[in-house]
Amino acid sequence: MPVEIRYMEKTKVDEYFFRSEFEEEGFEIMKLSTFFQHRSSSARKEAHIIRFYAIIFITGGEGSHLIDFENYKCKKGTMLFIGKDQLHAWSNSKDLTGYIILFNESFLYDNQIKFKDLSFSYPYNSSIYKPVLHLENEEYYQAFQALVNYLFQEYNLPKLPTRMEILQCLLRAFLLKIQSHPLEELNKYPADAKEIFIKFQRLLNEKIALTRNANDYCDFLSVTYRKLNNACRTLTNKTVKQFIDDFLILKAKRSLLDSGNNVNETAYSLGFDEVTNFTKYFKKHTGISPKAFSKIEK
Repeated sequence: MPVEIRYMEKTKVDEYFFRSEFEEEGFEIMKLSTFFQHRSSSARKEAHIIRFYAIIFITGGEGSHLIDFENYKCKKGTMLFIGKDQLHAWSNSKDLTGYIILFNESFLYDNQIKFKDLSFSYPYNSSIYKPVLHLENEEYYQAFQALVNYLFQEYNLPKLPTRMEILQCLLRAFLLKIQSHPLEELNKYPADAKEIFIKFQRLLNEKIALTRNANDYCDFLSVTYRKLNNACRTLTNKTVKQFIDDFLILKAKRSLLDSGNNVNETAYSLGFDEVTNFTKYFKKHTGISPKAFSKIEK
């Protein structure tokens, strides 16, 4: 198997990394039947965090998949996209067939400048796009299946000097094919609104522990509140404040389940001076306390 579980003290949720022998390559593709052979049904249903990117391509069966606390149905023609540091689990994987593709940044970014911002573009920007694509058109399905089959075959050929470059090019072609799929969401957003929003996302990743004030982010971006708020509403149907709150709550949930972080550690890592303030904030937006959430999801 290309991934391993590294256990840490007080770990609540498993973290999946590439095994050391695969880390240098940073890429793996396998059939779901092979993947499932190494994971029991109960183990697959346990939520875990991955430290790389994954694409799951379903060729048969039906099931559902949990990604960052939301369930998505899958069947023949479904592709699921799980980004780095996202939490996911197989809610139901009975009779599913297909492939799973795993890769890290170094594999994708080598000579692939176009995908340098993968986390902020389709299909991995889950704030804008759902992490699932259903290929309802049989022609599109056959085209994607051909690409996946070819990628799988090339991966399992003898290791020639050009092997990694070929695999990089094939994965690049596969991602470009995904991004060129006629999805309404890809073209319905104004370019200027999307540009402002993605810059806003980057800043949130960097500065959420420093400030939750919407006006501060307007200052960082040198835009008016109205302009930033319009961009957020256009792309997410949320106000700036609502998006900041949802972003922070998601980070809090991940932190509470990741690496055994307790409520205190989570609160301080997210910029709360007092744990009681974090507890009130979390309960206001989720309806339960951080401690209760940890027990329910554990």
